[in-house]
Amino acid sequence: MTEQKNIDDLSFEEALDQLTRLVEQLESGQLPLEESVAAFERGVQLTRRCEALLDEAEQRLQILGDKEHEGSAE
Repeated sequence: MTEQKNIDDLSFEEALDQLTRLVEQLESGQLPLEESVAAFERGVQLTRRCEALLDEAEQRLQILGDKEHEGSAE
């Protein structure tokens, strides 16, 4: 099952999709307590994965922007 795929191996889109589905499940109120806690824990991990991937992308864009700025200053 894709949901059990290692979080560190998920792309941003995969992690965000799983997080969206978990939120929907939690909001439905249909999960038993233990499953809700597990879903919440996985949601926290997925959120951290999304944040890490966004940070990496931001750093890459910053580097590209700095390089472009340096090139235009010459």
